[in-house]
Amino acid sequence: MKRVTIAFIAFMTLFCGVIQAQDLRTLFIEMPDTLQPLLTNNDRRDMIDFWDARMSTPVVNRLDGKSRITELTNDFLSIELSRSSSMQIKMLNDVAGDTLLCIVNTVGAEAYDSRIHFYNSRWERVDGLKFAMPSIVDFFLPSDSVGKALEVSDIYLVKLSLKADNDSLKAEYTMPLYMSRSDSARVAPQLRPLFYRWTGKRFE
Repeated sequence: MKRVTIAFIAFMTLFCGVIQAQDLRTLFIEMPDTLQPLLTNNDRRDMIDFWDARMSTPVVNRLDGKSRITELTNDFLSIELSRSSSMQIKMLNDVAGDTLLCIVNTVGAEAYDSRIHFYNSRWERVDGLKFAMPSIVDFFLPSDSVGKALEVSDIYLVKLSLKADNDSLKAEYTMPLYMSRSDSARVAPQLRPLFYRWTGKRFE
């Protein structure tokens, strides 16, 4: 009986450790400063405390700007880092059932541009897992006038957005937001967002 009890306690300790390791709040707090230099460990703790207390109070980041959480669930986190930058974190499962962390960093004031990277639960970069960014042409609806629209769409600015309620990714070509009114009026109606779903191996 004593052996069974000891084995049970050891199992529960291991089980609780696994659960804690998979908790997004804990993972965010333990995130290395090198991956998000604006926020200290204390900043990240305070942000979660403010969110849980339903307070909109921002933290003052290392550049004396204001950062705040805008959405937080069991597997999704969205942060307004500054007036011109944001970060999203989504917990995903791969085909082996292991936890992956997908991070999207976005910068911009008028037009937006994003970068996406993948990490394991120890915050180690998963270099073998990459997202194939679409080309500019992929965003355009089939049309006889696409060629003319592409003439003024020579800068690649794409905003990526993760979702809180599902494992999908949205890509939008944002260059028209930076164009003149006439060019934007010509290009924007011909554009479409692109949607990707997580397969356990990649977004496709």
